[in-house]
Amino acid sequence: MQKNKKSIHFIGIGGTAMASLARAFSVAGFKVTGSDSNRIFPPMSDYLKKNKVNYQIGFNANNVGKAGEVVIGNAHYSTINPEIVFARENKIELEHFPRLVEKYLIKKNSVVVTGTYGKTTITAMLAWLFFKANKNPNYTLGGIPLNFNHGAGLAQSNWSVVEGDEYPAASPWDPAPKFDFYHPQFLILTSAEWDHMDVYKTKKSYINVFKKLVARVPKNGLIIAKKDGENLKEVLKNAKYKIIYYTNQKDTLNTKSIAGKKEKIIYSVDIIKINGKNTTFGLNKNKKQIAVFSTQLLGDFNLENWCAALALCLELKIDLKILQKAVAQFKGVKRRLEIRAQKNNITIIDDFAHNPSKARQSILALKKHFPKEKIFVIFEPNRGGRSINCMQAYNNVFAGVDKVFIPKLSNYKVKQGVVDVSGLELAEHLRKTHKNVSYEEKNEKILTWLKAHAKSGTVVAFLGSRDFGGMLEKISKSV
Repeated sequence: MQKNKKSIHFIGIGGTAMASLARAFSVAGFKVTGSDSNRIFPPMSDYLKKNKVNYQIGFNANNVGKAGEVVIGNAHYSTINPEIVFARENKIELEHFPRLVEKYLIKKNSVVVTGTYGKTTITAMLAWLFFKANKNPNYTLGGIPLNFNHGAGLAQSNWSVVEGDEYPAASPWDPAPKFDFYHPQFLILTSAEWDHMDVYKTKKSYINVFKKLVARVPKNGLIIAKKDGENLKEVLKNAKYKIIYYTNQKDTLNTKSIAGKKEKIIYSVDIIKINGKNTTFGLNKNKKQIAVFSTQLLGDFNLENWCAALALCLELKIDLKILQKAVAQFKGVKRRLEIRAQKNNITIIDDFAHNPSKARQSILALKKHFPKEKIFVIFEPNRGGRSINCMQAYNNVFAGVDKVFIPKLSNYKVKQGVVDVSGLELAEHLRKTHKNVSYEEKNEKILTWLKAHAKSGTVVAFLGSRDFGGMLEKISKSV
């Protein structure tokens, strides 16, 4: 951290990660301002107001003022943006989000969590576990950990824990993946399942960015990789340093690893007991149980996430009793299968699942923890989840769900060469493998249906990265 703190202006401050970073720098003593193109919706508008971070709606050169540094969110780069034009004309330092993280947050002991899924939650887990183990890490992730209530923190230590996203740093200004800037000493790889098809037009191009990341890990570094993770055999093919594997399957150990080398260490988990929202699970090292943990989180995939986080902590020699206590205390991440309301035996859930693979895992978790309840889902995919290339991946994703609504989809800028499906087309595709799928443009009609059908023994789950026009808050109040 620099001793002479200056002012920073955030363009696109309404994003979860940007707002969290803005607050973290404000707390650290920087003068922070921000702007966004459109109205900022709750919860981030409330978050910025609560943390006294000033921002303006609409881009204007006057917003930049005498900022010593300007940071641009990925979606807001434009050569004609008046704030960017002003910064360049006045030789104000111009950075994008991952470059700012590299400059101020990344430390010598850099832990980077990456992969197609699970990275936000694992990053939050590690930040909490490290905090309880007195490592006091810098951290940043694309969500709000409920134990911290902030998605980023600046501290004085030689540890950092960050979520490594493969999405471009600031397209089209800098097409490099965000994780290229984070210099992992310790790397967690959950998967490399082809995603962001609007950017990576081929599976090979997607896998290649992960291969390049692996090549950057130093020889004295450590990789924690999901055993049989999607495409990780190819990603890790030329890895020349220590790899630890994790899995949620306590299976027979093979003599060959996914990277073609001898398997020395595999961590695995198995469920001991599910009691409502609490799950007791065993953690094993090479099939031998080494500890029992209790978690508040839902779903097998979160047990797998715990396995990855705990594997790294144990390899770093963090005390087992500290870890057991911290796991039990961890509340999860906002909008990751977050129970927002629960009364009259009706459960309202808010979940960030916005593409086929994330939605599949969330639905499996809901069915496991609510086996007797009816499940109603309102699903809005993000840009990558609307690509015509990923439609087949939706087959049977919502198996066992009693009703699926596709609402009117939020607008995205048209991208050359990218073919997105409409909400109606997505609903029509889902009907090929699912019953009771409806496309409904009017939120009030969805709410009316939910109020009429959400009786005792019902789960209503909102899956997607947007705010659903306030439907979640309205149904939560009415049940």
